[in-house]
Amino acid sequence: MPVYEPKDYEKVIERIQGKIDALQIEMGECLSEEEIAAFEDCHKIRLPQAYRLFLKKVGNGCEYMYEGCRLNSLESSLCQNPSEPFMLEKFWLWEEDERESDIIEDEKKNKVYRGNIKLIDLGCSMSYHLIITGKCQGEVWEFTDVGVQPCCERQDFLGWFELWLDNQDETDYYKDYVYDEK
Repeated sequence: MPVYEPKDYEKVIERIQGKIDALQIEMGECLSEEEIAAFEDCHKIRLPQAYRLFLKKVGNGCEYMYEGCRLNSLESSLCQNPSEPFMLEKFWLWEEDERESDIIEDEKKNKVYRGNIKLIDLGCSMSYHLIITGKCQGEVWEFTDVGVQPCCERQDFLGWFELWLDNQDETDYYKDYVYDEK
């Protein structure tokens, strides 16, 4: 499932709603355009179109999602310097980075910990974040204590959520991920 085209969003949303109904998943109450705009104004950002549509037509979070963890509601999503651009385009395993730790920490602060919101916290230093600024805007990335990477084949929020609906706790967000050699 690649990143969806905006022209396909309505069809994808309808398909997602059908799957949610069939699985009897209880979603949070949908948000109005005004509520979404207020969040965006407060953080000086514009959320990706696919995520905005999801919030308005599907729901604002849910109590049970991946591995028993909840999908954060917009207002409870931890924002990391949301208006600053997320600067990565490919995975980075800082655990394997041989540079000085001060340099790595500065680079994480200036490239990674910005321009995203936390969608779900899996515990054990693992979480999924929606990138809201930069070249990877709209994609979902996995954050860990040792590095970050986009989900398997690049996923926008709708693709990421639908992949979970199709596989639930058996979802393999790494199945098609191809690491480039350095």
